[in-house]
Order: sequence, then C-alpha cells, then structure tokens
Amino acid sequence: MKKINYFLVLFAALAFLTALTAGYNVEAASTPIEIKSACFLPVTHSIGGIVPSYVDMINKACVGGIKWKHLGGPEVLRGLEQFGAVKRGVLDASFLVTAYYFGEVPEAYCVYLSEISNEEEWNNGARALIDKIHQEKGIKVLGRWLSYMPFYIWVNKPIKRPKDLAGIKLRGGGVCYDPLFKALGATPVQIPYPDTYNALERGIIDGFGWPMQGVSDSGWVEVTKYCIEHPFYEHNNGLILMNLDKWNSIPKDLQKKITQATRSWESNMEAYHKGEWEKYRKKFIEAGGTFIKFSEADAAYYKKLAYEEPWKFQKAKSDIYYNQLRRLLTK
Repeated sequence: MKKINYFLVLFAALAFLTALTAGYNVEAASTPIEIKSACFLPVTHSIGGIVPSYVDMINKACVGGIKWKHLGGPEVLRGLEQFGAVKRGVLDASFLVTAYYFGEVPEAYCVYLSEISNEEEWNNGARALIDKIHQEKGIKVLGRWLSYMPFYIWVNKPIKRPKDLAGIKLRGGGVCYDPLFKALGATPVQIPYPDTYNALERGIIDGFGWPMQGVSDSGWVEVTKYCIEHPFYEHNNGLILMNLDKWNSIPKDLQKKITQATRSWESNMEAYHKGEWEKYRKKFIEAGGTFIKFSEADAAYYKKLAYEEPWKFQKAKSDIYYNQLRRLLTK
C-alpha cells in the first residue's frame, strides 16, 4: 500500500511539473518580441514624423508576435550614437542615414546614388548586397525609410551657373555633400543641425544642402531665399537598421511579414513623399523663395558632378564592393 502511495505521489508530482513547464512554454511562446527603436530626427519633424506609421504597420502585420515601440529621436539618443547602440544591442533598431555611420560601413555611403526604383533594387540583388555588407558589421537592413527625397542646394544670394558657387560656404562637413560641394568649388562647413539657422543668419554659411521636404520646419528659408532647382540623389540615404542578433531571434514567419510589409510601406512612402515635396515647394514660393534654373548645358554638368564625384569618393574609401554596387545601382 505504501509503495502504491509513493508511486501515486511521484506520478502526481511529475504530472504537475510537466503541466507547469508546458504552461510556461505556452506563455513564453505567446509573449510578443519587443523591439525598441530611435531615429536621428524627432517625431515632431516632418521627416522623423513618418516613423510611427511604419511601427504601427509592423505591429498590425505581426499582431501578437511583435511589439515594436519607437522611443523617439535624438532626445533619446544622439543620431551619431545610434548605429553603435544598435550594433551593441543597446537599441534594437534605428531609422538612420548612412552618412552617420560612414566610418563603420563606408560601402553604405553610395545607397543615395541609386538611379533605380525601390522594386528594382529588391529584384536585382542590390538590396541583398547592401544587407550583406551591413550583416558583416552585425546589422540587418530592413529597407529604406526615405524614398523620393531628392536633395537641393539652397543659397542666400542669386547665382546664374554652377561656377558661381565657387567660394560660397555651404553647411556640409559630411560625406553626403562634401564631394559635390568641393567639386563645385564651394567650402563645406560643419554645422550641427540645431545651429544651422543661426549660422545662416550670422553669415557663417551662405547656404546648405537639404531635401525639399522639411526645409521650412526649422525656419531656414527665412534666411535662405534661393533654391537651385536641379535635384540630385532622389533616393536619399535613410535605412531602417536592426541589430542582427535581434533579427535572428525573430521567427522566420514574422521575418517574412516584416519584409513584405516594409516593401509595401516603401511604395506607399514614395507617393507620400511626392505629396510632401509639392507641399513644401509651395510653402517656399509663398514665403518669397525663388528657384534658380541653369542652362541645359550647365544643368547636365551639375548633375554629372553630383554623381561622378561621390562615386570617386566611394571607390577611394572602399573598393571592395564598388564594382558590384555601381553596377546594381546605376542604369
């Protein structure tokens, strides 16, 4: 009788532990994977303000599996520190621009030189190569978050041709603009984003490079009345980055949903940014701004410099993937 009781107790204990363990596994499996991100721009900025829409879309696409929380912009962590934070796993993801981590991944510099569409990049292997390059540094590239945001040069005095930019001081000091500015004879001056308005007002700089979108948000056009209406770098250089270990911890089915949703979001954002481009162009004109147009020959020269000089810079800094990247990203 005692033996029977002993085995009954042992069996009951094992059954209880099995049930407890099974319950724990079910609970763990049903707990959403938490992702925390930041952006180099605040959500109050017209460009940084689009990030929450991406986060909401991912949460809906992966409901119950992913819980993505966007923490904010540079008030959470300075933009220049975000790549390192993602790489170390301090931050799970970042909406960043490649110029902010050129020293870590010099090959990423050229993503804004792309001359093809987002879908073409996905289909011809360009995205896979860009992702591979980042994965070598412990980073997963989910996709682009800035599409159709061409750059312009804005100046506070009228010019007639590219050569008139010689000697002009332009906010630069970074890899995104400097090769072109220097080729034009302009002087790049490193000015932090928050100090740009004062630098323009005090004459420390004569202009800057920036997309049409968001240019009036910080009041820069109040002290810069001319825009050279010959855009370059239509794709911009914004990528959505995630810590590679974090990405690998996400089940394959959810990874697939994130990728599919990102591709769809890119397409929607392209249409959105074109609308924003129109809106900010109108704002600039209403504020008394003037667009400068070059002759056909000067415009061709200007555009050629805008692409050839950065590619030269890219090759000089890192030629490991240069030929592959240029072949895949140019027409």
